[in-house]
Amino acid sequence: MSHTSDKKIGSFMVAVGMVLEDKTTGKILVQQRASNFQTGEWEIPYGRVDQFEELKAAIARELFEETGLTDCLPVRLLRVWHFYRGPKSAQTEVYGLTFHCQTSQVDVQMSDEHSAFEWVKPEEAVNRIQVPGIKADAQLFAEWQAKKWQNFQVTFGEENKPLE
Repeated sequence: MSHTSDKKIGSFMVAVGMVLEDKTTGKILVQQRASNFQTGEWEIPYGRVDQFEELKAAIARELFEETGLTDCLPVRLLRVWHFYRGPKSAQTEVYGLTFHCQTSQVDVQMSDEHSAFEWVKPEEAVNRIQVPGIKADAQLFAEWQAKKWQNFQVTFGEENKPLE
């Protein structure tokens, strides 16, 4: 029996998302889209991982690009997801990982991608967010916060060390 296949290795994008929690208040950041994709929708910070970029670096870069914030501690992986950003094709296929992250910075500097932002209670985020996948991320975090689930550290394979 051969272990080879005629099927081609996949070609797709990888993205990271962040339910960003203010360590002091427990509120999370929501942003309103201003660009041509899901215009007017409320969301949390998301972005695609660059080729050869480590997840830790992608989280920091995307958060800085969208908010100007530099303090971000990934606490747990909330969800793994998949969708097509447009018609089904290799160019629009996205696999993503959403992390619960904490920050002590709250002075957001909005990018051109967004028209508004607000720090809200998780339940308010769930009510505002209408995009199903993004709503699922906020809902998972709200459930975690309400039930006070055990807090696990996220590691990224660098000698199994938590992010610093």
